Amino acid sequence: MKFFKITPIVAILFVLVSCEPQVPDFHTFTVSLFVAFDEEVPAIYRAGAEVELTNLTKNYTFIAETDDSSYVTFEGLEPGFYRSRVIHSFSENGIAFHVNGFQFVDVFSDMEDTIEMVTSKTNAFVIKQYYYSACLTPAGNQYSADQFIEIHNNSDLIQYADGMSILEHESYAIEESYFSYIDDTIVCRMIWTIPGDGNDYPLNPGESIVIARDGINHQDDSLGNPLCPVDLSMADFEFWVESVTGDDMDAPYAVNLIENLFTYRGSDVVFHTRGGSAIAIALIPGTYEEKQAFINSHLIAKADVPSRFYGKIPVEWVLDAVEATWDEEHAIYKRLPLELDAGYTYVAAGSRSGLCLRRKVQEVIDGRYIYTDTNNSTEDFLTDVVPTPWVNE
Repeated sequence: MKFFKITPIVAILFVLVSCEPQVPDFHTFTVSLFVAFDEEVPAIYRAGAEVELTNLTKNYTFIAETDDSSYVTFEGLEPGFYRSRVIHSFSENGIAFHVNGFQFVDVFSDMEDTIEMVTSKTNAFVIKQYYYSACLTPAGNQYSADQFIEIHNNSDLIQYADGMSILEHESYAIEESYFSYIDDTIVCRMIWTIPGDGNDYPLNPGESIVIARDGINHQDDSLGNPLCPVDLSMADFEFWVESVTGDDMDAPYAVNLIENLFTYRGSDVVFHTRGGSAIAIALIPGTYEEKQAFINSHLIAKADVPSRFYGKIPVEWVLDAVEATWDEEHAIYKRLPLELDAGYTYVAAGSRSGLCLRRKVQEVIDGRYIYTDTNNSTEDFLTDVVPTPWVNE
């Protein structure tokens, strides 16, 4: 057996070689991405948008910002499959804009690609709270007269609720929407409008209005329910249906909304207690006569019920919307376009739970509550919370 003697020089060379950094066993690449903002995004807001590039196999992420030409460059990428994502926001003239986009990128050479963007707006008014699940009476019966919608002034300026309309989508999302072929439009089963001449119903920054089915104290009124979670005797507005049967009570203090369109078979407004009622608030332009004329001239019916008409409202008039669905399984039957609500939400406890949806707090500035609004209800709302009208929390 032979033995080899390691000289001092050889030993030093061995140590030097062993200390050299390991060179990757792959060639790295450079990817240049063009962020294709649409015309609604002014040039001054196109630089500095944060772009994430995530390796889908190894789950690590690079982050870079767009330059003045809306490009972003990533260098030293190992080959593989990536996902690029852009989430960008800016404000102009009191309106917040949200710009979203994503693109899958396969990196096996130096390359360029484009990320197509969708822009949505956040308006001053947001739907802060939506209570539709109803509750149970002591006898175990369903009680839904306490349903309400709360609308919040999320801006730092006085806003006026005059002329704002409340919409309910035609579909209950138990199957694909019958009118899904109509683009850029919400087909509504009901449209109600807040009265006023333009400055009758001011909301200071951080204030809310509550629109009730019945504006009474549901907890102690003789027509109420002692197990109800809310007192709506101070509701600002209510859905009152004038009917010869007298089924719907007219609360003494709440201002009645103007009925523009109402296709329910019953004599009272009822939101679907399992969450099938997707709702929106919109500003239909014109006087009340012009609003009504537009609705009357944009009606549509289903072939199987030609006598029941639904209203068509352009998406561009919508201020805020909530895609409330039955549950996770029914979320595939989405009704609202992505620019209005990129997600969905629901009360998991279900019908008759007495719980509601409430928007998450983004921040509090000098006592003014600002609520999260990214036009994605999955991210923006808390679920299964006790309804607390007018309470900021």
